[in-house]
Amino acid sequence: MALNQGKHIIEVIDGKRCTLVESGLTTERMEFLKTILEFNSYEVKEAVDEAGNWKLGVTDVVFNPIIDVYKRKLHSPNGHIITPAYWMQTTDRQTESEVNYWVQ
Repeated sequence: MALNQGKHIIEVIDGKRCTLVESGLTTERMEFLKTILEFNSYEVKEAVDEAGNWKLGVTDVVFNPIIDVYKRKLHSPNGHIITPAYWMQTTDRQTESEVNYWVQ
């Protein structure tokens, strides 16, 4: 689920019920989100659909990326807080600058 969609979707991925984080992902986006979620101790499941796009889920069915990103509960592997701009990859991923969503 993107940060601009509030619907909480549960899907079965790889035989486990998961909260769908995002679907229709490129390989690069899937790896980016997977790295963040695994660093934050979530069990991540991914699957590729018939169109070649990825869908990514976590086995914690109460996980909601909108809540965790805006409450600043997620951290990057470098120890920085994940901001909405960083999650959506709208700023320079290398600097991980503290960009607030209300400043943009």
